This record gives sequence, structure tokens and C-alpha cells, in this order.
Amino acid sequence: MNMPTTGISKFLDKLIRPIFDKHARSITIIDGVDFIQRLEAYATSGYLKPKTYLYMFDITDLYKMLPHEESLDILIEFLLQQGYEKFRNIPID
Repeated sequence: MNMPTTGISKFLDKLIRPIFDKHARSITIIDGVDFIQRLEAYATSGYLKPKTYLYMFDITDLYKMLPHEESLDILIEFLLQQGYEKFRNIPID
């Protein structure tokens, strides 16, 4: 977005993306094929009922909605929950 923090954001994403992808994979749908496979597994497990509602939403302008400090707090909480105090010798605080 050509903002002053874009470089920092890209750097953090490069560092943290592998951790997030590893730990959030079970709750992240990556594409239509993945969605169909998960839906089939959901149905096979007996969870898909006639009264089951499926919702889809798209978040726009997420970065404008989250204050920087709150975003950093969420990131630190996520990393602590995953057992990280440092990552690549960089303290998470």
C-alpha cells in the first residue's frame, strides 16, 4: 500500500508466515478444492445436517480496521500460544 510500514510488514510476514501456516492449517481453507474436501469430511463425520448453515464472508480493509498496537498484541499472543519466545533469535516482545 506504499505506506511507511509496508517494508516492516513484508519482513514480518516473511518471518511469521511459515509459523502461521503450520499452526493455522487445520482451520484455514486455501481454495475451492480444499473447501470441498473439508466439506466432504465434515459430512462423513456426521456433522453436516439439513439445518446446517454455511456462511461466507470477505473482510475488506482489515489493515485499516486494526490498530497497530492491537495487531502486535495479537501477534505476540499467537506466538506465545505456539511456544515461541524468540524466532530466528529475534525476541517476540
